[in-house]
Order: sequence, then C-alpha cells, then structure tokens
Amino acid sequence: MIRHVVLFRWRAGFDPGDWLERVRALPERIPQLRSLDAGPDVLGADRSWDAAVVADFDRLDDVAAYTDHPAHRPLIAISGAGAEQIASVDFEIPDHPEDQP
Repeated sequence: MIRHVVLFRWRAGFDPGDWLERVRALPERIPQLRSLDAGPDVLGADRSWDAAVVADFDRLDDVAAYTDHPAHRPLIAISGAGAEQIASVDFEIPDHPEDQP
C-alpha cells in the first residue's frame, strides 16, 4: 500500500472551506483511492501546518492516476493559489504487520 500525505500552510485570508469539502468528496469520484482523510490542524502548535490530506492507494500507478484525475486537478490549482507552502511525502506501508521489520 502507498500512503500519500500532503501538508498545507494557507496564505493569509484564504478560506479553505470549499476546498476541504471538495477534497473529502474525492473518494466518491476517484476509484483508485483506497481511503482518504483530510482536515484542518486542531493543535495549533508552532510547528503545525494548517491542514493535511492522507490518502491510501494500492499501487504507485494509482497515485499517478489520482494526481491526473479530472476531479483532482482543479483542487491542485486551488491548493496552489491558496497555499503559502505545500509539503508531501509518499511512502510504502506493508499490507501485513508481520511484513514490517
């Protein structure tokens, strides 16, 4: 399984409400998504980012299909316009706990 994590720091004045609603609707529109969670930071610590998206996929090819999907592309544009910073990481998670070192 591939876990895709994206962190956002929003520009002052950006309201991510519509963006978040649309992100949370992606699993209904993109079949390659195994799961998706998204939300604003609730801690507000100095090192906190404003929001995160965590999505799981079966394969790397599924991440590529998600990235280029017509339902996802407009959200990339909104994120880019509203974000001061965006960070992401994609990493592999073994499907079975016994496969972990």
